[in-house]
Amino acid sequence: MAIRSKNLNLIPILQALLQEESVVRAADKVGLSQPAMSGALARLRDLMADPILVRVGRTMRLTPRAERMRGKLEEVCAQIELLFEPEIFDPASATRVFYIAAPDYLAYIISQALMPFLAEHAPGIRVVFTEVQFDLDREMREGNVDLAVCANFGHWPELSHEFLFKDRIVVAVANQHPLASRASATTADIFQYPSISYFYDTAHIQLREAEFHPTGLTSLDHSTSIIASDQFTSVLATLRPPTVSRCNAALVERLIAVLPLTMLEIEDEMTEFDTVMFWPAQTEGSLEHEWLRTAIRQCLTRPRETA
Repeated sequence: MAIRSKNLNLIPILQALLQEESVVRAADKVGLSQPAMSGALARLRDLMADPILVRVGRTMRLTPRAERMRGKLEEVCAQIELLFEPEIFDPASATRVFYIAAPDYLAYIISQALMPFLAEHAPGIRVVFTEVQFDLDREMREGNVDLAVCANFGHWPELSHEFLFKDRIVVAVANQHPLASRASATTADIFQYPSISYFYDTAHIQLREAEFHPTGLTSLDHSTSIIASDQFTSVLATLRPPTVSRCNAALVERLIAVLPLTMLEIEDEMTEFDTVMFWPAQTEGSLEHEWLRTAIRQCLTRPRETA
């Protein structure tokens, strides 16, 4: 018989009867009157096709089946009580995998701070970075992605999100490039040179312009002769002049410290956008997911201080 056909309110009554072996004491234990407890015992006997508690001389005794049930029922009730215990998440002892969708440059930036953080605070936690797909909302609903860190262009309004920092599109060129002596350049200046760009929707890159999902930023939506699926390819291609690349300042600011690159601001375009965390509604109150969001927040709230 299905459990939904049973009166589960009888479970604590049965537990009291098995523990006390007395209708009177069991009634006192669960706060019922003696007639009400006698009625509940009658329903239990009918449900289980067993008398459960029988009179032997001047005392009451459990039937053999009731004796066998006593230990099992204690275990079942203990497990039920655990279901209602407050959730506890201890990152120091936890062992699980989180899947974070992020473009390559943000995976790189997050990893710089996250690796020592996990080693110190959560050695059993593993993080797997995946691509940010245009159907991110579906991926999250299906549990394939726990968290996303990326630009917010309004594509997933139903997902919860939190602002992390402002980023902007800049131009990267080699130190020997004709534009390298300048602090900024116009779009016309940039278009004088071979250009490679990065398309943020890496899972949906197509050759047909109509297939692109626009961001609203000219710096990202413009067409170039070469389009890369990751920013590192785009930036590294500029090491051979006269190639130029439009890419995120958060990445270029770090790479110019180790590579012969120069960063230029774009004078005549809106280039700034928000970098945020996205997560699905089903993880809103989860302690382990709240911990993950806190960890990423600490890694990215002040991104330009870590080179």
